[in-house]
Amino acid sequence: MWSCLAGFIEPGESLEEAVRREAYEETGIEVGEVVYHSSQPWPVGPNSLPCQLMVGFFAYAKSHEINVDKEELEDARWHSREDVRKALRFAEYKKAQRLAAAKVDQMIKGVKKRRSSSAGYLAKSGEFAPMFVPGPFAIIHHLISAWANQDPPTGAKAQMKKPPSGFVSKL
Repeated sequence: MWSCLAGFIEPGESLEEAVRREAYEETGIEVGEVVYHSSQPWPVGPNSLPCQLMVGFFAYAKSHEINVDKEELEDARWHSREDVRKALRFAEYKKAQRLAAAKVDQMIKGVKKRRSSSAGYLAKSGEFAPMFVPGPFAIIHHLISAWANQDPPTGAKAQMKKPPSGFVSKL
């Protein structure tokens, strides 16, 4: 599963500073302009009380070499829009999304994992899906989908810019 970089804001730090710091700490990538996209209360679900706010941004890289902090991330890499679009169109994507939603529902209800469900991510050929991103219940899905489909980021400055180059980190 691939996702977006994430982190927490430090006391006295702006949201844009936090995006730049987290990107640099986790991947060694220097970020310039940061553009707000959307927000989401977290956690989500029927029995969860939102206690945090997730805020999504597009960030424009000033450097492209990745140096993964293995204590923070398992892996990180650049992805092309076409690869991400293919993953979003993948024939087994809806099946994998249902499986992910069921896992989230189990976590919310406190149900313990009984068996490995990685088989749910297999294609009919028996191969794992080439890439899987979180479903529409997560802000990450909307960030990745907006980028892949080249929806322009929101904000006055962003309306004159093209969307940033792709980057997601592996969970």
